[in-house]
Amino acid sequence: PYVYCRETVHHDSAFHVRMIVPGTPSYEDPATGSAAAAFAGAIMHFDIPTDGVSQLWIEQGLEMGRPSRIRLELNVDGGKLASARVGGHAVKVAEGRLFV
Repeated sequence: PYVYCRETVHHDSAFHVRMIVPGTPSYEDPATGSAAAAFAGAIMHFDIPTDGVSQLWIEQGLEMGRPSRIRLELNVDGGKLASARVGGHAVKVAEGRLFV
């Protein structure tokens, strides 16, 4: 489940989120860009942003000691979501090779 609230740690964040992943060793994902993109639908439904491009910061991973900041850009045209873009900064935590 992807859970969110408006109570944030960082003053410039719009949402604080957690992505709970049962059955995984860490039980949580520190930064979920795909869920942030889908979250644009919830924002459109509950917040109804005005037409134009707006940028929101989403904070995630703080509780597990791997803080992340995800930038969600919404492009609204005629009251409908025309596009959503996800961005941010990444830190390499592992590297590997897969041989097939």
